[in-house]
Amino acid sequence: MKPIRPILLFLLTLSIFQTPLSAQEPLQRAQLADSAYRIADYEQAAELYEEVLASGFASPDLYYNLGNTYYRLDRFGLAILNYERALRLSPSMSDARDNLALANSHTVDRIAELPRLFVVNWYIALITRISPSSWRVVTLLFFILGLAAVIVITLSRNVTLRKSALAVAIAAAVLFLLSLLLMFASTSHFNARAEAIVMEPSVTVKSSPEHQSADKLILHEGTKVTISESLSGWHKITLSDGTSGWCEANSIEQI
Repeated sequence: MKPIRPILLFLLTLSIFQTPLSAQEPLQRAQLADSAYRIADYEQAAELYEEVLASGFASPDLYYNLGNTYYRLDRFGLAILNYERALRLSPSMSDARDNLALANSHTVDRIAELPRLFVVNWYIALITRISPSSWRVVTLLFFILGLAAVIVITLSRNVTLRKSALAVAIAAAVLFLLSLLLMFASTSHFNARAEAIVMEPSVTVKSSPEHQSADKLILHEGTKVTISESLSGWHKITLSDGTSGWCEANSIEQI
């Protein structure tokens, strides 16, 4: 299991964007939580991390550390939830991904994903493992590269250099358009996809949003689902194998 991470960026953000008085308490609580974790006082660490989050501050490292804390407490549903939240903010966070896989190994349900073509898997990896902000940076870099090539074409009198710049400009334009599409796809995925984690030891999934309706299956703590619809205290959920049904809203927590 990968260890906790010092919340340096988080603390720096507090110092820059908050007044000293408003940043002081969350900063101190985050530091105390790290210290409590290191001496194996996991209950205290979890309480302090949760208080920092409740005060309105969040970061990938903070969710990751909280996930580690709940893992140590054998509360795997909450560990999975917080690792997923860390990855939602920072999809390339390998420590969170590794520890998430470890936490998932403790869950009861083993739900196979629907088979997909290699190209589809590649596309999904691109829009889920690279954040929208990273795609914006990549798109901007390709735009700047293309613009620089156009300037060289316009101002240079060297034929060879202009031909090379033209090739660069064409390549940059293609890559700019491709990264722009992936940026929009990634943004749409992270904004629209309502995923959640089962929080109860066991949850009965119903065929309709009623207690009297037929049982479809039973899910257990830590299982990840996608919410497609909500109605009167119920959520319609879909599993990775395509199975869908209704469960009570308070039995799952949205990532």
